[in-house]
Amino acid sequence: MSWAYPYHLFLLLIPFLLSWFFLWVNRRSRADLENLVDKGLIPKVVDLSGRMVRRRQAILRLSALVFLILALSGPRWGYRWQEAKHYGLEIIFAVDTSNSMLATDIKPNRLEKVKLDLKDFLRIIRDDKVGLIAFSGAGFLQCPLTIDYNAFSSTLDAINTGIIPRGGTAIGEAIAVARKAFQAGDAGEKILIIITDGENHEGDPVAQAREAAKEGITIHTIGIGSPEGELIIIRDQFGNSAYLKDNQGNVVKSALNERILREIAQAGQGTYIRAGGFSLGLEELYRTRLAGLTKTETSSRWRKNYVERYQLPLFLAILMIGVEFMIGIRVKPERSLFNLFKKFIKSSA
Repeated sequence: MSWAYPYHLFLLLIPFLLSWFFLWVNRRSRADLENLVDKGLIPKVVDLSGRMVRRRQAILRLSALVFLILALSGPRWGYRWQEAKHYGLEIIFAVDTSNSMLATDIKPNRLEKVKLDLKDFLRIIRDDKVGLIAFSGAGFLQCPLTIDYNAFSSTLDAINTGIIPRGGTAIGEAIAVARKAFQAGDAGEKILIIITDGENHEGDPVAQAREAAKEGITIHTIGIGSPEGELIIIRDQFGNSAYLKDNQGNVVKSALNERILREIAQAGQGTYIRAGGFSLGLEELYRTRLAGLTKTETSSRWRKNYVERYQLPLFLAILMIGVEFMIGIRVKPERSLFNLFKKFIKSSA
């Protein structure tokens, strides 16, 4: 046996306190009466005929209150198996893990900001499958499509700028990996969200986006960073920090390339969003573009549905109230149910 609202059981203190108060008042009134009149004379000077009726009425009222509280608490016993189906979207996040994501124009840096906002995003979705791709010079599927948000979050924690051995940035590689990952999914809405500063050193990501759109994949891009650019600070194996330099020894400055991200989003029939310092815009994107899309079944499982049994205590509460009401009605002997029944038998004979 279980309770749907177990905290309602604390309300049982109310009838307990009322019972204590009722007994205390009766004892005080009797003690006051005995102080005024001798105990043996009380039945002669005071009409006590209604005391038993009032006592029974009080007991019935308190019993009705107890049963009402039990009904409100939602008693449940017994169960039925029921199939629970969950519907959602398929969303893959492609996160840039190149060295340029270490720039600190977005605090604490671009990559860490992406990881923090993706974790916040998980709190607003339900039943949507999510996957994760990390890319720099190549792309790799780090987390296949899943509704296990804890597994996704753990994979997200593990990505860093050293997770992909090949340097540079190839956004087209991320799109190609996503196309393969979606093939293993369901036939629902497929959403790819690319989060990057827009630097692209090889391949044609716009052509890849067009091909993905033909396969029913909608691509949204989020640009993170500032158009003015920022120097990139890296740390060596000893923890010493220094500015990143190119092969000619020049300090590298990474700037947001919005043009290519807009082109990718347009080719992928999606939206481009420029991330601010406060938010990447994921929540707004989901609310305005994704939440209204047709959702398909993402998972199905059987669960126990416990049977509600509030009807029994509710019936007993109503019964107590009805009996208490009837006790207060005085009926002439000849009009009692027993005598009326006897008359009906005699008339029938």
